[in-house]
Amino acid sequence: MKAAIGFVGAGWMGTGMAMRLLAAGHPVSVHAHRHRSGVDRLCARGAAEASNLAALARGAEVIVLSVSDAEAVRAVLDGVGPGLRPGHLVIDTTTSDPRVTRALAESLSARGVRLVDAPVTGGPAQAEAGVLGSLVGCAASDFDAVQRIASCYSTVVQRMGGVGSGHAAKLLNNFVTQGTVVLLAEAYARARDNGIDWQALYAVMGAGAARSGTLEKVVGPALGGDYDGSKFTIRNAAKDLGYYCALAAGSDRGPSTLGEVIRQRFADAQASGAGNRFVSRLLDPDFPG
Repeated sequence: MKAAIGFVGAGWMGTGMAMRLLAAGHPVSVHAHRHRSGVDRLCARGAAEASNLAALARGAEVIVLSVSDAEAVRAVLDGVGPGLRPGHLVIDTTTSDPRVTRALAESLSARGVRLVDAPVTGGPAQAEAGVLGSLVGCAASDFDAVQRIASCYSTVVQRMGGVGSGHAAKLLNNFVTQGTVVLLAEAYARARDNGIDWQALYAVMGAGAARSGTLEKVVGPALGGDYDGSKFTIRNAAKDLGYYCALAAGSDRGPSTLGEVIRQRFADAQASGAGNRFVSRLLDPDFPG
């Protein structure tokens, strides 16, 4: 029998991940964190819906979290707390704050519960297809157990180090990807100002060193007027860059000036009321700011 999974957070990413766990033969129980539609889809495929978080924990061997931020992780762990028992494995796939992750892991360890971080790279389409990448922070002795679960929805499962290192590595990844979004938005705005055809610029970039997955995801659809190519919200980008800047500030190298500039771009866009828009909207000539 495959391990019974309790899954919290059937949203943009979580629904596809939980679908892959079901397809791999894991019994899955779900609890709606913010979105109802994902829970309904999963239940139609054979998942069970838990009445509350504690009940979800009691019926599971492994608990997988895919929620919005560190505070949401803390709140969910408070909810599942009464149902936790020694031997439980909690896999947090949220893009979160490694400092909070380490503190929560230490607290749960006193109860015999293992909390590991395993955030993912990729988007909703990759989650549905089971081709995400998982960046794992855990003790070496826990990696095999985490890998068995994460490989259901990921083609690459990489241990980055101890608890918290998966989240730290994901913040580095998002610093690069969301920083690239900001660079592309600036470049294509300047192209428009100077009468440079976007299609021509995209073709040249795609043939040289500027080529990237972010270029293709963000700019490619925009050429046809679709500014929602990257299904990642401005609110999440601002949150992730905030965590990244805090991570940098706590290191020997000191604060990241570049990180703060990128963070501020997303913070300004969020303050304008665009927090729930996708980051690729920064290329829209009509986007505020």
